[in-house]
Amino acid sequence: MKKRFNKLASVLICITFAIFLLFIKDNVGYIWDFICTVATVLTPIVYGFGIAYVLSFPYLFLHNKVFGRIKKKWFQKLNKPLSLILTYVIVIGLVSYLFANLIPQLSESISGLFTDFPSIIKSFKENSAATIQWLSSFGIDTTPYLDINNTIANHLSEFFNIENFNDLSGVLINASFSTVKFFYNWIIGLIISVYMLASKDFLISQVKRFLTAFLPTKVMPTLYEIVRVTDDKCGKFLVGKVLDSTIIALLCFICMTLLNLPYALLISVIVGICNIIPFFGPFIGGIPSALLLLIIDPWACLKFVIMIFILQQIDGNLIGPKVVGSQVGLAGFWSLFSVIVAGGLFGVEGMILGTPIFAAIYTILGKIVKSRIAAKGDNATRVLSMHMGNDTKLTNFSSGNKRKKEKEKPENSESDDSKEDK
Repeated sequence: MKKRFNKLASVLICITFAIFLLFIKDNVGYIWDFICTVATVLTPIVYGFGIAYVLSFPYLFLHNKVFGRIKKKWFQKLNKPLSLILTYVIVIGLVSYLFANLIPQLSESISGLFTDFPSIIKSFKENSAATIQWLSSFGIDTTPYLDINNTIANHLSEFFNIENFNDLSGVLINASFSTVKFFYNWIIGLIISVYMLASKDFLISQVKRFLTAFLPTKVMPTLYEIVRVTDDKCGKFLVGKVLDSTIIALLCFICMTLLNLPYALLISVIVGICNIIPFFGPFIGGIPSALLLLIIDPWACLKFVIMIFILQQIDGNLIGPKVVGSQVGLAGFWSLFSVIVAGGLFGVEGMILGTPIFAAIYTILGKIVKSRIAAKGDNATRVLSMHMGNDTKLTNFSSGNKRKKEKEKPENSESDDSKEDK
């Protein structure tokens, strides 16, 4: 009777699960819209959590290293509010200073680029015509190059032609709404981050109590280890990467200014922001900037390419290891794999966060694999020492097992003989 009841329960569970899958299939559009709505509503909270997480590093530095050294009892009560206020004052001051100085110069560079573009296209045509004439002097057929040159020039002219404002009015309105929504989310997120950072210990205690109440206690150490590894990989990587990209942007601006290259500030900001993306960041920032300089002046483009190549070598061998450190611990293939997969699934955010998150998963899986191999003992060691496609190792392993069996046989045979004598 009990077996029949278990079978019936299993059948009912399978039927219920199948109905649930059919419901999801028929209403996938509504479900996706609901998920998008929830994600839109939670966007300021996600921003607040991100801001609080990043600012927790300078907050803890001030709390533990600066004000924490003052051992007076009356000051201990002021440690937390002073650290919190000073953290936000320093960060907001730096961001405001950068925006106050960068935004006007960036807008001036962009407007100057649009204003000067007719002359830029003219110089591009002249330089390309001189290059084509130089190639024709060697007897090379330049007809394909002429077609490519005219096509590029026409596309550039159409792209930067803003005389017909009616075509751009809808785009500008949508961009205005997106900008307002973007700043609204960040301002609300900044306010939420203050509450999160101020009540950090209380929120962590609540989360731990909730998880302990609804999860088995044997799972909790593993969950804590996952959180610790993720925090170690993601937090330190992101903070170090932002600092590294800021240094690269400053060096790029200084070098471009010394080399007298145009649009130094605009290109340096692009290079610095794109440098946050692992692996592909230098290419994403460097190639469009090089193409822009190529249109303006090929000689300036050549100087920029040499400069950015040297700068990336310095970053990869000196600045990056010192600032970011070896927090990721991934081989080149897995780093490339994580950027491609996460970027394809989640866009730019995935390209930035994919590498540290994959590094955390890689570290956790590595510990699990190591413990399971150790539990298997000598047999696992022998299997790991084998070479793929080498039959001698396999025969040695099988012969080792046969020897163990043969050692056990004599004792059994002696006992059988003694039994027969008896």
